[in-house]
Amino acid sequence: MSRKLISTIAPPALNLNQRHFEANKNGIIVIGTWLREGRRQFEPCLVLLHAGRPVQAGRTVPIVIKQSDAWKWALHGEVGDPAHCVAAIIGWLHAELLPGDPSNKRDHIRIMEAVNSRLTDLIAMPPKPKGDQHIVADAIMTNTTTGATIEHEVKFDA
Repeated sequence: MSRKLISTIAPPALNLNQRHFEANKNGIIVIGTWLREGRRQFEPCLVLLHAGRPVQAGRTVPIVIKQSDAWKWALHGEVGDPAHCVAAIIGWLHAELLPGDPSNKRDHIRIMEAVNSRLTDLIAMPPKPKGDQHIVADAIMTNTTTGATIEHEVKFDA
């Protein structure tokens, strides 16, 4: 009995070439992109990177804040989870993923400001990135009074 092994390579969970926005705030690069959670499932997210370091494939560790977790980072009203945020920030600073000192509260605030500066942009992002589009049909409309026609391509995201 022979078994055939089928090798499938999963697409990367994070493609930093698909950027909806990018900003540099307090020495932190804040990128709006999408986290792939399956072949066709995406979730908008913020990616934080140390602005003083080059991005190197396979070596750069991105910090990802998913849109579904954005409420934890809100700095207004009764929304937010400050204990979660401080613990995460201290961990990132200990791992030297972002600029700053884990014991310096000002550095904690700088990171919170960087995240909060783009939360509204994160919430407003489309649910998935623009993909390759394939033409699946042509639509032709004819004005019965004038006889003028308008043609449009019907496209499908791959």
